[in-house]
Amino acid sequence: MSYDNEQIIYNELPLTEAFIPTRLLHREGQLRELERCLRPALYGRSIENVFLIGPSGTGKTTLAKWVLESYFKEISAYVNCWKYSSTHEVLKEILLGFQIPVHGREPTGDLVKRIENLVKKKKIVVCLDEVDHLENFDILYILSRNNVGLILASTRYHALIDLPSRIKSSLALTEIEFPAYTAEELFDILKDRVMFSFKPGSISDELIKIASIAAEGDARVGLEILRRAGKRAEDKGLKQVTIEEIKQAVKEARKAKLYYIISSKLNDHQRIILEILERKRKMPSGELYREYRASVKNPVVDRTYRNYMRRIIELGLVKVESKGRWRCYEIV
Repeated sequence: MSYDNEQIIYNELPLTEAFIPTRLLHREGQLRELERCLRPALYGRSIENVFLIGPSGTGKTTLAKWVLESYFKEISAYVNCWKYSSTHEVLKEILLGFQIPVHGREPTGDLVKRIENLVKKKKIVVCLDEVDHLENFDILYILSRNNVGLILASTRYHALIDLPSRIKSSLALTEIEFPAYTAEELFDILKDRVMFSFKPGSISDELIKIASIAAEGDARVGLEILRRAGKRAEDKGLKQVTIEEIKQAVKEARKAKLYYIISSKLNDHQRIILEILERKRKMPSGELYREYRASVKNPVVDRTYRNYMRRIIELGLVKVESKGRWRCYEIV
């Protein structure tokens, strides 16, 4: 392969979320379990519905896409519920995934009938990524009732805890957990991607190890550190990435992750709560709730506020001390 003399990164795609690797490192157990659950679909039988759960950047989306692309391409569809959150939008994306024409103005009931007609012809599998972003969970009941095999994925362990019992019983989910990667596992993953993206000899193993440690178990962050470091080195006209580019890229990648979480994972009320806490750094729960109520026109009730705080804690933005009425929140 020939390289541009100014290039350090000759192929940026392997450093992005869109890339589906040819091999999956350190997710062999999860891969085997997901394949076991989905295999019956190859023979026209019902699968075990699956819930992929774990922190951001732990391989849930990559694994799901890899398995669907490798074995179930003709009978599967993938929908990101952060982008498409309403029942109508999800149904539309599923149908488009099977090349069924949809203009988008059809009643929801019409889209449901098209799904029903589709599953009469073949067993299908649908992956709903970031399932906690759905506006409501009726879509899960619609799909499961029509015997659509489901792969659900979320970073939230409690994402489906409040599902109505009729939906829970119809789903009967098998849970597959994705723990954060260790620094050693991340090193293997990042080095593998470097082989497909960086010019040979342009970044050392030592710098890849630093990126692996700085990513704190999140492969997306690790890849973004490498991508930004490589681009910075190119902008400077360097032939190799140095520690200075890695240091700057670590800062930028962490900011980018924080922005992504705040913009995509929190609603307006949660963002206001977080802004208050960022100003004060540490606040008792009651005081934080009172200040939040004074900051918005239509504040949520106490129970919803507690659920919002649980969500912010799960995302690693805030930590909590003590319990009960003396609970205190602190910005991370």
